[in-house]
Amino acid sequence: MDVRVFNPMAKVITDKALSDFELEFARWAEFLNAGVGLVAFNLGISCLGTPHPAITAAFSIGFLLVFMGYGFKYFPQKIRKLRGQTLSGVDEVALLGIEKKYFGVCASFTKYPIYTLGWLFLLGVFVYGVISGFAKP
Repeated sequence: MDVRVFNPMAKVITDKALSDFELEFARWAEFLNAGVGLVAFNLGISCLGTPHPAITAAFSIGFLLVFMGYGFKYFPQKIRKLRGQTLSGVDEVALLGIEKKYFGVCASFTKYPIYTLGWLFLLGVFVYGVISGFAKP
């Protein structure tokens, strides 16, 4: 007879799970930096060379969103699973800490700098195109 006792203090997020998170996040960071960030920067540079940078930047942003949808398979699977579970106590706090460490504002500049700067540059090109379009007589 298999009798399982519910232990409310049992941790779902263990040291082994944390080391697995590190590996999965390294893969995710590589995709964001080397894939999305560099492409965003290159698209921004290309948009500046067109007669209407705002329009081409808008198309480029749409393309990047589709590209990121394709790359969502690189998002850490363990985080997806934990987000789907009902966590409480230590596990809930640990998940919030993990998400802040890897998805917080500071993390976007420290762990994903090329990604963040690429997006900011492309968005800046879009804003520049919109502003310069209104400034023309």
